[in-house]
Amino acid sequence: MAPLPRPSDEPWYARKGLSFRCTACGGCCTGEPGHVWLKEADVKRLAKAKGMTPEAFATLYVRRVGARLSLKERANGDCVMLENRKCSVYDAKPTACSTFPFWSEVVETPETWAETAEKCPGMNHGDVYDTAEIATMLKGVPGPLLEKQAAARGEGPDDPADVPAETWTRAFADLEAVYADLDRELPRYKFVCQASGDCCDFEAFGHRLYVTTLEAEYFLLNSPQRRFNEDAKQCPAWGPDRMCKARTGRMLGCRTFYCGTNKNADPNEIYERYYRRIKDLHTIHAIPFRYADVTAWAAERRPAKG
Repeated sequence: MAPLPRPSDEPWYARKGLSFRCTACGGCCTGEPGHVWLKEADVKRLAKAKGMTPEAFATLYVRRVGARLSLKERANGDCVMLENRKCSVYDAKPTACSTFPFWSEVVETPETWAETAEKCPGMNHGDVYDTAEIATMLKGVPGPLLEKQAAARGEGPDDPADVPAETWTRAFADLEAVYADLDRELPRYKFVCQASGDCCDFEAFGHRLYVTTLEAEYFLLNSPQRRFNEDAKQCPAWGPDRMCKARTGRMLGCRTFYCGTNKNADPNEIYERYYRRIKDLHTIHAIPFRYADVTAWAAERRPAKG
């Protein structure tokens, strides 16, 4: 099967990207009435952070707007989770908060971006995000933003080589358990993989594959030491027959990506839920968190000769 064509309609910010660095002003959590959209996974995570059951949390803090859920607001427009102008659930905050201002309605046009930037001092300043990074955040995955914010605070990732071997063993076992849960869940949606290898042809398909430290290390451990191609822009396990040569170690993004229309469930929502579980494993096992393009990991550990 021939590779899928590269999309021709690039977003308006494709050439220069978009700049943003959070100033922690709290402005996006206060003022005018609005919505902080929630998914069921957000409610469960927020409830746990508050030491409540999901039902009790929803009764006290969540409102229904049509078919969607949103956090309640105080009379002055402040988010109900805001305390002393700081988020009281910052480490468990909703996905929508973690990816602001990279929301579809904000980045839709130069005008919508500029309108939001009038109220947000962090926009058009600081770190630059390219098209692929923005696309990742539009899917509800905040990794690129979190990594750059950490680097700006001088909290760049430590060397994974400093992690003890026994820690990796425990972390890999937990990661395998996450993957096993995913393997049990996916069949109910009846997704169809065409096994064309198109999704691994990053250049032709027009996307990038971001992975966490734990996923990258597991992939490198469970893939051949030699590259199957010498193209630095491609995954090192993508073979000349367009097939993956490291199925056991493949990353979450590989396991949840399907071509075509998916009517039974949203693969992006599934990815988001399992991504958060994998991210939490870094904290549990004290593994330095990094969220980077698989080609960046490969450049460091499996560099191409060309």
